[in-house]
Amino acid sequence: MGWIRTAALTVLSISFFTFVALFGRLPIFRKTPIGFLHRAVWIHIPHAFRRIDAILFGGKLLYCWNRTGKYLMRENHPLVLIFFLILLVTSQVAFVPAAWPRLGIPHRVCVVVAVILPYLFLYGAVTTKSFITPQNIRTELARYPYDRVLFHPGKQCSTCHLPKPARSKHCSICNACVSRHDHHCVWLTNCVGRENYHYFLGLLLSMSVMLIYGAYLGYILFDDTLQKSLSPNGPRWSRGRSWSSYLHFWTLVVTNDLRLGFVFLLAILTSPLALGFLAYHIYLLWAGATTNETSKWSDWREDVADGLVYKARRSEIYPNHKPRDENIEPPTSWPGKADQVLILTDEPPRVGFAISTRSNHIMQSEDPNAPIDPRWHRVNNMREVDNIYDLGFWRNMRDALKLPV
Repeated sequence: MGWIRTAALTVLSISFFTFVALFGRLPIFRKTPIGFLHRAVWIHIPHAFRRIDAILFGGKLLYCWNRTGKYLMRENHPLVLIFFLILLVTSQVAFVPAAWPRLGIPHRVCVVVAVILPYLFLYGAVTTKSFITPQNIRTELARYPYDRVLFHPGKQCSTCHLPKPARSKHCSICNACVSRHDHHCVWLTNCVGRENYHYFLGLLLSMSVMLIYGAYLGYILFDDTLQKSLSPNGPRWSRGRSWSSYLHFWTLVVTNDLRLGFVFLLAILTSPLALGFLAYHIYLLWAGATTNETSKWSDWREDVADGLVYKARRSEIYPNHKPRDENIEPPTSWPGKADQVLILTDEPPRVGFAISTRSNHIMQSEDPNAPIDPRWHRVNNMREVDNIYDLGFWRNMRDALKLPV
């Protein structure tokens, strides 16, 4: 029982730490214990470590820590991918041969599918790049329109020296601009973007199914062993037993077969992490956003809460809008549109001010004697702001799967 408890606590701790490290910065967790732990891990603990190191070791430990951390977090190394593959292969090699003779034909077919699919999706997600190049820049500029809220036309990447298409971002780790950038995934040594997002979703789904199915198979095999051992010709072995007795027999049967038992517990304890990743990306599809865009919307949400955002109808502000420069904004077939203009200001806009074409800030000071422009009203809730990239869950899903929307 002792080693089971230790293994369970270790796996749960690693899973929880990974969840906090990756998701703790999201707006939904900002004022929760998860957000606090994220700040503690990435801000408070490093600051305390820096002070102690400066006093005791003259900053040498911090130097080594930064070099190691820079390599692990900022270099495109395969260590995490190798660790993931070793864990995946080892678990399957330990579980499948031990369970195979005890499975019926339907389960054997399902096991083969469940084992193979993660490798196929992993290969696609790792090898497929979503980089923006001089050869495909025109196609990428026409893929999504600029919403002039999160993305503005006319900007250029200072590293790639290419125009920045809407929904793209430069990845300093991959050293490239990425189409429909979601995030850089250390598990893949690759950015998740337009061309491999469907592979990434398939990987999350197949891993979740494999872990849940593996835990289910472990349960039915161990339950069958207990039934044959404790009540071969009688009623269910667990009938009438107390919880302590029930857990005691489960501990005995799991420890009696360490190969199946370890993988069974590993599947149970890690499946919530895989499901958490999958649920988060399903939420992103529902919201019509990427991981990169959620942080941008978070900034807007804070500005709205502070009363700094004003909105007007674009057709009213620019009734005679000049023809757009198709070298910067080529025609796009994206169906999402929004008749809105957003600005950031700490007081109601007045007649005669100008707006920067590359941001949402007022470009020049207003005439303090000018009347307040009645076309503008303060945004009190994010529901008043249109997201042109949100076409509804199913159409968002089709776009993520690279299907016509």
